[in-house]
Amino acid sequence: MSSFDDLFAQHVATGMARQLALADLLGDRGWQLDLNAGLVTFGSDLRYPVQLLGTESHSDGTWLWAWANSGSNLDPNLLQLAGWLREHGRLEGVRELTEPTLRLDRADGHRLSLVASGLTGRSYYRGTYNGGAIFFHLDNLPARVRGAVPPAKTFTVLGQVLQAFAVDHRTVVVAFLKQQGWRVDDTPNGVAGRHGDGSQIRVTFDHLGRVSDMTGQIQPR
Repeated sequence: MSSFDDLFAQHVATGMARQLALADLLGDRGWQLDLNAGLVTFGSDLRYPVQLLGTESHSDGTWLWAWANSGSNLDPNLLQLAGWLREHGRLEGVRELTEPTLRLDRADGHRLSLVASGLTGRSYYRGTYNGGAIFFHLDNLPARVRGAVPPAKTFTVLGQVLQAFAVDHRTVVVAFLKQQGWRVDDTPNGVAGRHGDGSQIRVTFDHLGRVSDMTGQIQPR
């Protein structure tokens, strides 16, 4: 497993949880990005400061980090978070966070942004345009988007992640539960988690390391 694959497995579920919460907040609102003001507006009622992550080009199938997009004369204040991710990648030896451009079949915008979300605590948005898409973080979101997911949604998030991505299942489960505040017991026989409200989860794995069973008891809210 590469450094990026391991980092992705550690952060994808928490990142996905934030994206699901963001989708509930935004609904079907349209979006408008004002780079001069550093703000994105959704519909007529929601407005948030942004930090730029990067862009996907559909013509050549590549990702370009915002800090490497020298031709667009971007405001340096909008690149602070991307710059932090670049430095984190340098320190941890994660080349996908330090190389200016990547092929999308190696690491696309969603995978990179999910890692960024897990590392920074922020949700991201993918805005499409003719020929590509721009990815950016949102600041000042409500606590219900930024905070831990309710225990009842733990099964939903884990199920969606494990179906959508080729990841190490045990790494995903253990990392997600710990990041969400569960007390975790990771043993050769499986992973057991207990939430502060008394909810419990038990996950077992097959001989290939894939989740074979996921059961639990969720306390009513």
